[in-house]
Amino acid sequence: MITRCALLVLCLLAALLTAPAARAVAANAEDKVTDPVPLLEYRTAGQAGWFWTLSQAEGNAAEGQYGMARQHTRLGFLRRQAFPGSQPLYRLRVADRSAYLLTASASERQSLLDSGRFTEGGVLGHTGATRQPGTEVLYRMSNGAEWRAVPARKQADFLALGYRTDGPLGYVWPAFHRTGAIYFGTFDAKGNQSLIAGVKRVYQRDNDWWGGLRDFAGSGVPRNAWHWPQEDFTDREPAIGFYDDANPDTLRKQVAQAAGAGLRYFSFYWYWNPADGGAENYIEGLRAYLAASNRTDIDFNILTCLHPWTDGPVSLKLPLEQITKAANTIVDSYLTRPNYLRANDGRPIIGVCDARGVGNGTATGPHVADTRRFTDAIRARAREKLGEEVLITLNGVPPAGAGFDGSDCLGQFDDSRSYQRYADNQRGFFRNYPGSLLRCATSDFDERPRIAISIPDPGPDPAKLRERFRWYPDADLPGFERLLDNVRADIAESTRPSTVDNFVSLYAWNEWHEGGYVEPNKRDGCAYLDAVRRKLGLTTGAGCVANPT
Repeated sequence: MITRCALLVLCLLAALLTAPAARAVAANAEDKVTDPVPLLEYRTAGQAGWFWTLSQAEGNAAEGQYGMARQHTRLGFLRRQAFPGSQPLYRLRVADRSAYLLTASASERQSLLDSGRFTEGGVLGHTGATRQPGTEVLYRMSNGAEWRAVPARKQADFLALGYRTDGPLGYVWPAFHRTGAIYFGTFDAKGNQSLIAGVKRVYQRDNDWWGGLRDFAGSGVPRNAWHWPQEDFTDREPAIGFYDDANPDTLRKQVAQAAGAGLRYFSFYWYWNPADGGAENYIEGLRAYLAASNRTDIDFNILTCLHPWTDGPVSLKLPLEQITKAANTIVDSYLTRPNYLRANDGRPIIGVCDARGVGNGTATGPHVADTRRFTDAIRARAREKLGEEVLITLNGVPPAGAGFDGSDCLGQFDDSRSYQRYADNQRGFFRNYPGSLLRCATSDFDERPRIAISIPDPGPDPAKLRERFRWYPDADLPGFERLLDNVRADIAESTRPSTVDNFVSLYAWNEWHEGGYVEPNKRDGCAYLDAVRRKLGLTTGAGCVANPT
């Protein structure tokens, strides 16, 4: 434990000397995050002033070791690295008390240091010297006793409290929603074998992983929408056509679509087949992404789905004796990639969509001790291979002792069968999750194209159809837009840890057989990606192109 120091900057330097390896690792991991991160604000001990940082490690030290209090203010998002049109933002400390000042002026910084009244606090981060898309001015304001960092939208409030405006600190993003989509990589010959076999049985087509979808859409085959002939299912065909996701050019087009719309990552479902000593399963789409020429235009991460069931001849479980092998495969093959998705504090993010298939887990729930063996194995390999810590989330509320750092959420189906109710109640759903949460938004859910292929046909009786199949009869684009409004509002009012608090995971990019997709389609084009861009204020990319050449 480092004793309290009069100067926080000197304390942090002392900490660097006493624990150089740990501190250096944390700083190195944070520097790998190139997207804007939240500017954190703290009230210093004794109410002497204010302290700001982009580093969550430094913020934790300020709070835990030096008695500062985290404020859940919304000051904006800055980049840690310089970028075209940027300027450094300097942090200085008052020499005789625990109070800080920010300036974007190199000459003012030097003048204040020369006066002897301030000491060096380093470069906090980088702001825009001129306005960039989606940014607003961050001001420094003062009242004769303290300095504050104030967003433009709050300037009038501070003027009313007697503060004066000292000048601009640069342009920052008032919000930056790191938004991605779940990628379902089984649209290839090595994909869902039971579905492919079902298509052969029902439609007499060999090796067709788009069976059911192309039939409902009536694209290239006679239209067959079964018991729903009056409904329009032309949106069930991707804008780039029915594709093979084992082809890197398919992923090149999809990366172009996603990055153009402002998405920042794909989360790839990842499966394990225990046969013959265990190996990855259903990863052709992921491999194609890693071979795509533009793969670095967005980040990616792994979403492990360790289900307690089988898919035709394939089991999706992870036996105890294969845990180390699976963990090593995840870390060695993917976390070593330069564009692997990282949290705001720099930790690589690994999602677990289902842990019930780990060890002795069952269909009713995961085995906590065996799940902990899996999460511990991932952490051990990451420390050995990368010298880094990882962040592991679970789809759902994590059971105590299982080794998870927080929660995420995937596709959602409301028992009311009303998409409008689902959209309206999303914030209530989020309240069920404590602590860190990587939020989600479901575009739709409709598994009817699986009829006869993997879900038996009960006949035309409406009651039996509703009992057998899940779908939202009232799903529409305005409902999706309202859902995104609620997600954005929940982030804006959040007091959760800031580690992944601005992340939004869309269900899904291409879960076509379950009706969850934001990937452009033949009927709606880029409508859903355009809604995401507009409602979440995404500013990267030039806009979605439905079918990139």
